[in-house]
Parts: sequence; structure tokens; C-alpha cells
Amino acid sequence: MANLYYNDRLIIAHAALNQSTKLWSPGAEITWKRDGERQSHTIGGLADRFKTAEEAERFVINLAKTWIDANP
Repeated sequence: MANLYYNDRLIIAHAALNQSTKLWSPGAEITWKRDGERQSHTIGGLADRFKTAEEAERFVINLAKTWIDANP
């Protein structure tokens, strides 16, 4: 699991191992506060699969950054 701040938003990236294929699927939660209230956006259900958890997390972190840039 990787946590990082990007443009005042917290990205929590994770990867889940599929036991039958031995491939990792990525996901992420983006959280921030607006007007004193917690907001969030989830990235999941992706078809992409990776050989390592680190590759999956790097991929979803880049997706999360792109989403943040498009949703200021």
C-alpha cells in the first residue's frame, strides 16, 4: 500500500493479488476536505493486471494524479 499527497489530496493506492492468476489488480482512494467536509473518489474495477504490486500501485497513482488534475 502506498500513501502520498498530491495537490492537497491524499492518494491511498493498493494492489490485490489474484491467487489463481498470480497477477495484481490496482485500486485507489482519493480523499480531501472541501468546506470542512471530507470528500472522496474511488478508482477500482480496472481491467489492468500487473506482475508486481509495485507496478500496480505506480499505475493507479498515475491514474489518480490525472483524475486530480482534471477535477481541481
